[in-house]
Amino acid sequence: MIVTEAELEPKHLNLWKKGLLATEQKNWEYAVSLILPVVKDVPGFMDGRMVLRRAEGETAGSGRKFSFGGGMFKGSSKKDPFEAIAELEENVFQKDPFGVSGNQQLYDLAMKAKFPALAAFALETIRMGQPENTKNMHALAQHYIAHEQPDKASAVYNAILKIDPRDMIANKGEKDSAARSSISRQGFGDNDFRKSMKNADEANDLELMSKQGMTMEQMEQLLGKIIEKYNQDQTNLNTVKAMAEIYEKMDQIDSALMFYDYALTLNPSDVSLQRKTELIRDRVQETQMQQMESDIESNPDAPDVEEKRAQLAKIRLARASVVINEAKVRVDRNPTDKTLRYDLGQAYFLAGMYTEAIPELQQAKGNPHIRIKAMLMLGRCFERKNMNDLAKSALMEASKEILIMDGTKKELLYELALVHEKMGAREPYLEALKEIYNADYGYKDVAKRVESSYT
Repeated sequence: MIVTEAELEPKHLNLWKKGLLATEQKNWEYAVSLILPVVKDVPGFMDGRMVLRRAEGETAGSGRKFSFGGGMFKGSSKKDPFEAIAELEENVFQKDPFGVSGNQQLYDLAMKAKFPALAAFALETIRMGQPENTKNMHALAQHYIAHEQPDKASAVYNAILKIDPRDMIANKGEKDSAARSSISRQGFGDNDFRKSMKNADEANDLELMSKQGMTMEQMEQLLGKIIEKYNQDQTNLNTVKAMAEIYEKMDQIDSALMFYDYALTLNPSDVSLQRKTELIRDRVQETQMQQMESDIESNPDAPDVEEKRAQLAKIRLARASVVINEAKVRVDRNPTDKTLRYDLGQAYFLAGMYTEAIPELQQAKGNPHIRIKAMLMLGRCFERKNMNDLAKSALMEASKEILIMDGTKKELLYELALVHEKMGAREPYLEALKEIYNADYGYKDVAKRVESSYT
C-alpha cells in the first residue's frame, strides 16, 4: 500500500520534486501547494505526507496557533476512507497539522482502510505536537505492538518513562517490547526463546547501539567488542558499518569517515550509505576548515600561514564544485525551472563566482515565489563586483515590492544602506537605516550607526 517516489506518475513526480526544492528554500506555503495534490491523489505516498506535514507545521508556526483540541471535522462521512482522508488534508491539516481531533480521525480512517503505517503516522503527528501527551503515546506503543513492531514500541515506552518514570505500564511495556524486539532480530519465535539466549550479548550490543545518550565508557566497551568482530572478518558489511557508526557517536569523525568509505567499497550501490558517507565527509571538511581558520587568525605571522590559506581555499573550492555540479545537472534536466536557476546562482555566489551567478539570478527573478530572494542576492553580487549603482538599483527595487517591515525587508534595507555608504551617499545611507531603526531597535548594529550620526 505504501508508494515510493519511483512509483509516482510523471505528473505527481514533477510536483513532488518541485515541492522538495521549495522546502530546501524554506518556501513552506509554496511547498504545501505543490505536495498537497500529490498526497491527495496518492494516499500511500508516505514520504510526501511527512514532508507535507512538516511544511504545514512551519507555515502554521509562522503566525497561526495550533489548536490541540478542536471540533470534529464534519465533512469526512464518505464511505470511501481515502476520500475522507483527502478531505482532511484539504480542510483540516493545512490549518492545524498537529491537532488531536484531526489526527485521531485520520487514525480511525487509516485503520478502516487497513493502512496501519498511516495510522501510526497520525499518532506520531499528535506526538510531535504534544510530546508529553502520554495517553497518546500509550496508544501509539500499543499500535506498534499490535502490528509486530516491538522495536518502535520499546522506543515509545522509553520516551514515556522519561516523562513519567513511575509509569509502571510503560516500564513493563518497555521490557516486554525490548525482549520481543531482540527475539525478532534473532529470527526466533516465542517458543524458541531459550535458543536465542546464546546470542544475548550480541542482542544487548545492538540494543545499546540503537539508544541515544550512551556514556563514553559504554561506547568504548562497545567499540572493543566490534573491533574483535572486525578482526575476525574484515569484509562483514554490518560490522564495518557498526565501526563507522560507533566512531561517529564518539565524535571521532575522521575514523568514522574511513570506515564509511570502506563500507561503501563493500556495497557501492547502497544509495543511503553513499549519502551518509558524503555527509560525514562534509563534516570532516567543515572541521578542517574551522581549525585552519582558527590557526590562521590566532597566528597570522606563522611561517606556514600562506600554505594553510591555500589549503583552505582548495577545500572551499572542492566543496563548492560539488554543489555547483549538482545544481548544473538539475538545471540541465529542467532549464525552464526558475527555482533550479536560483539554486545554481546561489551555489555560484557562495563559491565567490559572482559573474556566473548574475545570469542565473536574473532568470530566477521570473518566479514570483523567489523573486525577492533572487534580487537580494543579485544586489550582493553587484556589490561584490563593486558595481554599486547596479547593486543599489536591485536592492531598491526589491525593497519597494515588500510593503511590510519583515525580516527580508530589514535585510534589504541594511544591504542598501551599506551600498550607499560605499558610494559616499550619507543621507540615503541614514534614511535606509532609520527605516529599520523605527521598526526594530535591536536589528544588527543599526541603533549604533543611527545614534552615532547625531553626535
